[in-house]
Amino acid sequence: MTEGELVAIARIIGAFGLRGELKIASGDPDVLQPGLAVCVRRREKPDMLSTITAARQHKGNVLARLAGVDDVNAAAALRGAELLTSAARLPELPPQTYRETDLIGMHVVDEALGDLGTVQAVRHYPNCDMLVVGAKPVLVPMLHAYGVQVDAKARRISTCLPAGFDELT
Repeated sequence: MTEGELVAIARIIGAFGLRGELKIASGDPDVLQPGLAVCVRRREKPDMLSTITAARQHKGNVLARLAGVDDVNAAAALRGAELLTSAARLPELPPQTYRETDLIGMHVVDEALGDLGTVQAVRHYPNCDMLVVGAKPVLVPMLHAYGVQVDAKARRISTCLPAGFDELT
């Protein structure tokens, strides 16, 4: 996998069944397709290179198989690992659409509240995605109604949160 920078695309949240299927959480599940070369990154263990051999949607997550992961024990050992792939292998997104990895680390500034901090994570809810922002985490809805504008080049997100928002934190 030498086609450029590796980017995180998903996290393995557990084993599924007895034949080595993995339960995977991803902000961009359509990327997880058979044939995609991935790097499996686990804490304090060497990276493992593999390929997705099968993938399907299941209850808001993806169930996938990786080459070389053939039983429940091998799958369970990967729980908590990140899946990374080459940025060059990812399909281009439509305008005003961003991958989770693009947003993490961006600086968030509100029109009235000022500096809110940097994006630590993105949480996915049924009605909208929420940015987890700052050291004392604040959830910021990714909705146009709140004036959310992303400037990818400047690595900045501008918002116009409603009056009283700061009292919720």
